[in-house]
Amino acid sequence: MRLIDVHCHLESNEYAAGPGPEIEAARRAGVVKLVTAAIVPSQWDLSLELSARFPEVECALGIHPWYIKPEHEPGLDRLVFQAQRGAAAIGEIGLDRRVAEPPIEVQRRFFDSQLIIAKQLNLPVVIHCRAAFNELLDSLRRIGAPQTGGVVHNFSGSRELARDLQRFGLVFSFGGVLTYRNSGKKKELIREIYPDAFVLETDSPDIPPREAPGRPNRPANIVYNLRAAAELLGESEEHVAQATTEVAARVFKLTV
Repeated sequence: MRLIDVHCHLESNEYAAGPGPEIEAARRAGVVKLVTAAIVPSQWDLSLELSARFPEVECALGIHPWYIKPEHEPGLDRLVFQAQRGAAAIGEIGLDRRVAEPPIEVQRRFFDSQLIIAKQLNLPVVIHCRAAFNELLDSLRRIGAPQTGGVVHNFSGSRELARDLQRFGLVFSFGGVLTYRNSGKKKELIREIYPDAFVLETDSPDIPPREAPGRPNRPANIVYNLRAAAELLGESEEHVAQATTEVAARVFKLTV
């Protein structure tokens, strides 16, 4: 089986031995590509370095809504230059009403600017969204989406919302939350979007699966997410692996 982890954070300092051992473990688990997502400008160079150093690694560059600072705004112009050095996507970007700071108006300004950059460069977007789907849809309707679409990671919306977002070429990734198998709505949603708009992630070092609960979560743990997805779908792991890899390769324009 060949797997793609569409969302992880190899830049994290939680990996005390560095990302190398994690990438090797993921390779042994069947992972052929990992998309590591920078969350602040200070990580962009490292993300590009990891992508250049390891054949399995692709990178997304962006500013996560939780970590927006006023001094980041002038640096958005640098995102265009940095992304052209070899990024596979713009992200992790997004909107989050469950945090008080920064205000949603500031988040929207940063999100819109980065969405425009993604469109200009025709790079897919990697989106974080919690309790702000109305704002997300408003931005997409005003600005549009990159031709190649993108991923809404750790998607928490409804089937109806998924249909609305799919009109913009977006697909949906899930990670460790799948392994708890305790949500009938999640099962219905996944069956709705599979196979054309469903991909796998780990969000490592965050959101570990039930079978490996300690931190840091690892990209190799994607095998547990695959197993849970196969059970929820009533499909074989081989079929789910093939379908999710094909969707991820299409969105990120990957050769696997």
